[in-house]
Amino acid sequence: MPETAESLDFSDPVCSVCKQAETKRDIDWKERARVLREISAGIKSLGRDYDAIIPFSGGKDSTFTLWYAVRELKLRCLVVRFNHHFFRQGVQENWRRTSRRLGVDSIEFTPNWHVVRRLMLESLKRRGDFCWHCHSGVFAYP
Repeated sequence: MPETAESLDFSDPVCSVCKQAETKRDIDWKERARVLREISAGIKSLGRDYDAIIPFSGGKDSTFTLWYAVRELKLRCLVVRFNHHFFRQGVQENWRRTSRRLGVDSIEFTPNWHVVRRLMLESLKRRGDFCWHCHSGVFAYP
């Protein structure tokens, strides 16, 4: 990870990323899986149209999360996508394959391109990141 990463902290002898890795190592993952299955069973018993809303970016993490929710937990999922105007062709193809195989409903929001252009310029000036709207939209829309 580059030392300029915004969330990286070197104030301690151990960097913040290493601390996160140590914390994850100490988690009882079998117990966490049991609790997740228990929560999922309770959600399914509510009888709603959807058991879960799954944000989907098209990367490996959201693809695995959706697969696990549908195939392993047997949840009825509504997938929500934020189209930031920069999806690569491979990401779009991954979404098509994933949604067809898993048979999920989805909704997608695409912001106004004229607004996005202004946001990109402003966020480049303020944050040094032209795609700030991409990051915030992926988390805020769902």
